[in-house]
Amino acid sequence: MPPLKRRDLLVGIGFSAVNAGAHLIWNPIVDYWQYVVTTVVFVSILTFWLVKEWRRLDLFITRFYCAAVILDVFAEGLLQPFHHCTFDNLMCTGRMFLVFFAAWLLVYPLERWFAMRKTAGGTGQGV
Repeated sequence: MPPLKRRDLLVGIGFSAVNAGAHLIWNPIVDYWQYVVTTVVFVSILTFWLVKEWRRLDLFITRFYCAAVILDVFAEGLLQPFHHCTFDNLMCTGRMFLVFFAAWLLVYPLERWFAMRKTAGGTGQGV
């Protein structure tokens, strides 16, 4: 089996760092328009990064996690003024990353097995 995909893990870590950074930046903001503007900026940056990395990401779990982080940043940014609790949001970001990391470690062998099985089935060879 090939080694674990380091690029996928680094992209996941980067998305988590941006998500946590967004929550820290939103903490001192008081005007709603500032939440909207910073949310659009963060979502744009993350979307651009995901589009750029999409073909290089090998694991479905990484693609799914990155899309989930983008949706989380969008929803949290627009709803931040109504449930302003930075510590809880940072803890939620950390839990999301831990779930991603566990899935990255556990699901990777299954994804490789399905990929090899699909390739062997598509060439007419038996499994």
